[in-house]
Amino acid sequence: MSEEFEAFDRTWRLPGRSLDAALIRATAEEVARAYEGVAVQVKWEEDDEISCLFRVQGAEGEPLEVELSVYDLGADGRVLSLEADAGDNADAWEEACQLAEDLADGLGAQPLDL
Repeated sequence: MSEEFEAFDRTWRLPGRSLDAALIRATAEEVARAYEGVAVQVKWEEDDEISCLFRVQGAEGEPLEVELSVYDLGADGRVLSLEADAGDNADAWEEACQLAEDLADGLGAQPLDL
């Protein structure tokens, strides 16, 4: 990773009034199948959080874990979040951004301006 690299959190607003765990799991699995060597595990962390843990290969061939989170913020809606400091996201930033974009697209999410 170059010294000029700057990762920043990215967020998308999801449609709907509640977290749909089955839809999130199915969409995450579809995204993983689109890439060779990528696998995903989807975990219901709490009543208001689902984590999508994508396993990818790093530049040296080492396994890295890209972590994307879906949060239910109650009246403020539901969001998909790519956090630079979660999992190995900073070490696999390009892959993390691509997977997040693909997941957001699959879920019909809209980017939030931060």
